[in-house]
Amino acid sequence: MTGGAEKKGQVDRLPGLETRLFDIPEDKFIEVVRLLERVRDHPDVRQTFAAIRPRLVQVRPNRRPTLKRVLCMPFEDVLESFSGVDVPLGRIERRVIDPVWKLVTECGDTALIDQLDRQVQETAPGNLNALRNIGRRLWPMAAQAIRGAVEQDGARHALWRVLHGDEDLQRQVLDVAAFLEIGLTVESLKDALVPKPLPAFEDEHVGVIEQAVQAVARQSTGLVYYLLLVAASRMANPADLLTVLNDLDFGKARCEQPVIFAQLSGLVVTNLEERSARLDGNGYSAGPGVAAAAIAPEEAIAIAERLVASVNTTSAVMDFLAEPVYRERLEAVKTAVRTMVTGTVLDTASGGILTAVAAPAGNGRPAAVDEDAQAAAEDHARALRRCEGLADALGLHEPLKTAMTSMEKGLMARAHALLAQYPKAAGDPDDAETAEINLFYALRLLELVAGPAKADQLRTAIMAATGEFAEE
Repeated sequence: MTGGAEKKGQVDRLPGLETRLFDIPEDKFIEVVRLLERVRDHPDVRQTFAAIRPRLVQVRPNRRPTLKRVLCMPFEDVLESFSGVDVPLGRIERRVIDPVWKLVTECGDTALIDQLDRQVQETAPGNLNALRNIGRRLWPMAAQAIRGAVEQDGARHALWRVLHGDEDLQRQVLDVAAFLEIGLTVESLKDALVPKPLPAFEDEHVGVIEQAVQAVARQSTGLVYYLLLVAASRMANPADLLTVLNDLDFGKARCEQPVIFAQLSGLVVTNLEERSARLDGNGYSAGPGVAAAAIAPEEAIAIAERLVASVNTTSAVMDFLAEPVYRERLEAVKTAVRTMVTGTVLDTASGGILTAVAAPAGNGRPAAVDEDAQAAAEDHARALRRCEGLADALGLHEPLKTAMTSMEKGLMARAHALLAQYPKAAGDPDDAETAEINLFYALRLLELVAGPAKADQLRTAIMAATGEFAEE
């Protein structure tokens, strides 16, 4: 009884661990993760892993390998992200993983699975070569098991039971089988296309992709498309692949090349539409039916820059190929991006930037410095300036000019109000220091928004009022 009660107490306390794991130091976090992985099949442990996944993604500890994780290696680049911000081409939903694993374990070679599972348990975290050697035997068997469940009458009842009759899930399961069939080539390609996301698409990358395409084409021309999905998903701008696709030598898949190009072109546009559909004036949604969550202005600009770069590249390819059918769809993507930038950066500039400059107190004493508010305001100001690079593409020149002018005037007015109150604080050393920091922070914001030249006027006024800056 005592042992059972003690075990129950441990399980009951486990859910509370989720919150604490976000606050402990990184080394302790990794240590706890490794301990939890030893009992990861417990329902509460699985729930804990789901809750702490954002920090797992951030820290990326070398986690204990499992056979299920090895199974996912060939298609991990096309798995949907946990944040939902970046949607890979040919996205595989994470809800597919468990049904695929169930199909493999029920319909595959159980003796081989048991053997490989023992090998995985003996493999050290981070030993990628060992995991790929295990995958060399696992992936073809798993692909065959999945296709057998789909194609053989005797196994279809298992497929129907596992997938609950979900046709979209079945389509994605078949896509997984395709990735598994080319698992080794995919792994070699991933080694060449680093880091992820690939910031620049160089000639050497084109050559590597061409060689991989030819290797897969010798295996099956129908699998080349899936290899290219992995290549595109490793790029910062997946549309870059379209710019070279027609120049590649597809080897035995030359006849399929126009069809593959058309498939990928359509998928790039659809992918942009899907990503832009998650935008609104408040921020970015993690998926369909999920309300958009507010995001920081600099994060919003980063999302907008990636989307606009992809739209511009795709538009250039489509215009060169005289494909006007996509033009209207791409313009709709830019409209959605404009709405997001306007709502999260321009319309919120007053509250995000101006309010960081504390108004003078009625008693003449300066307000305490809010370091967090200042840091957030500086990030917002940088995002506002980065809008200049998007103004042409999104038609933001006038609203951006209005926002910048308003911020400049507002910052000047607040800074001069602080200057006027400075003599009252100058007699007390602590108050004088606080007042000078407030003035410096106001100057910093003005410099970020309006540029150094206009900030120099305020800098001169501050130096004249305080004297300390003049001495420096």
